[in-house]
Amino acid sequence: MMSAASRPFAIRPNDFPALYGISRTRAFGLIASGALPARKVGRTTLVLSEDVEKFLRSRPIGLDPAPDAAIAARKAKRGA
Repeated sequence: MMSAASRPFAIRPNDFPALYGISRTRAFGLIASGALPARKVGRTTLVLSEDVEKFLRSRPIGLDPAPDAAIAARKAKRGA
């Protein structure tokens, strides 16, 4: 992550991949679910950098403990 001095005050979901490694789609999903608060300025959606960092700090450390189960569940949902 960037230092507080170099990070932008707020970012658009389109900028999430470059700044945080979170896809645009995932960013909008987090906003829609309420996990990430967003503000609207006209037609622009903005998320405060401090809110993104607060969200990321709240996530568990490490890898998904059951990635194979998650992959199998996704395949079953798709009917593959």
